[in-house]
Amino acid sequence: MAIRTNETILMQTGLFSDKFKVYSYLLLHFIGEKNEPVGSWTLRQDMISAGIDCSTATIGRYLKELDAQDYTVQHSKSGRVLTPGGRAYLQEMEEKLERAQIQSELSKTVKVTEYSELIDLLDARKALETEAARLAAQNATDDELQKLLKIVSSHQDTVRRNEDPTNVALDFHATVAEISHNRFIRSILNMLIYEEKRIEGKMETLVTRERGRIYVKEHEQIADAICRHDVEEAAKLMNDHISTLCLAVGEQVENM
Repeated sequence: MAIRTNETILMQTGLFSDKFKVYSYLLLHFIGEKNEPVGSWTLRQDMISAGIDCSTATIGRYLKELDAQDYTVQHSKSGRVLTPGGRAYLQEMEEKLERAQIQSELSKTVKVTEYSELIDLLDARKALETEAARLAAQNATDDELQKLLKIVSSHQDTVRRNEDPTNVALDFHATVAEISHNRFIRSILNMLIYEEKRIEGKMETLVTRERGRIYVKEHEQIADAICRHDVEEAAKLMNDHISTLCLAVGEQVENM
């Protein structure tokens, strides 16, 4: 994946505290692209290609600072090359940027804009949460199991009070992902849950709200299997539960 070299995009990643850090990274990036020493004039053209118009004198000042940090070194009068420390720093930053870029693109991909997309979102949740339940039954500590049971109790109280159970129900699923001890499942599921909350909040009528008494019982059964460390039962119950949600939302979307 090609790393983007636009100043605005780089600042939006949160990896750079100020423009100096951005400019320093870009200079290292452009020097690293070359297989020979690079001078200020060539680097100025590279910076212009990234939307940054700064003088060769300004670039010279940045290069001196990079020299002082032992990231670059003057190669006779031909220009700068990267030091081993500079190459290591550049590799580290480009790996972080690639991860940030992938995360940004993933966030855009999972953004739900149509009610019908809820079905696709729930299908993705089913695959993730079936495995999350399996891992939670395998890995959860006693303290984490108590946390899960408290969420179930809150869900029960919410249903008894005839309040909207959507948020506490989603909290149950987020907690199962958390106690699975798989950070990738947890992170992706949290994004999906955020999008689901956002789109469901716009729906005046939501079938899953109306069936809260059914779903809280299913949550109780899933939590019980996890607490008993019954790996296969926990996974099966979660798969069945999300499948039920998919069918209910699918029926509602078809009738909209």
